[in-house]
Amino acid sequence: MFYFVTIPIYNGFLMLGYSTVYTSLPVFSLVFDEDADVIAILSYPPLYKTLQKGRAMNLKTFMVWLFKSIFQGTTILMLGLFMFRDSFTNIVMITFTSLIMTEMLNVYTQIHRLTFPMALMQVASAVVYFISIILMREYFDLFYFDSTFLLKIGFITIVSWLPF
Repeated sequence: MFYFVTIPIYNGFLMLGYSTVYTSLPVFSLVFDEDADVIAILSYPPLYKTLQKGRAMNLKTFMVWLFKSIFQGTTILMLGLFMFRDSFTNIVMITFTSLIMTEMLNVYTQIHRLTFPMALMQVASAVVYFISIILMREYFDLFYFDSTFLLKIGFITIVSWLPF
């Protein structure tokens, strides 16, 4: 794609931010998820028999998650590279922002009941990301941040997230 030269799309700072700052709060917010109240759980223990037997985490679940992540990652990068032929900095900003938003939407699809701490963690993660866009000017082009930027991010995010 880049004249047969391998170039990493995301540098070390972005990868560090993705794994520790931008997505850790939304994923950790799943701890606060409740699919049933305590009274129902104590009254009807057979509801959680499959969890007690350990059948919720198996090879099929792993393979579904693996396929989902490969599909989403491939969709985000290919749409960012092939459909929107901008400068390399703009491709990094579009695909990385779409990756963060897709991860936040994935967390929303996993929860059963949205609580205030969960929503607060999602908003805090998004605010930290957009502050880092402003502070890390060498990785993000702030002059490109306009309505077409938001349309491109929205299109890529919806195409990668909506099938699941």
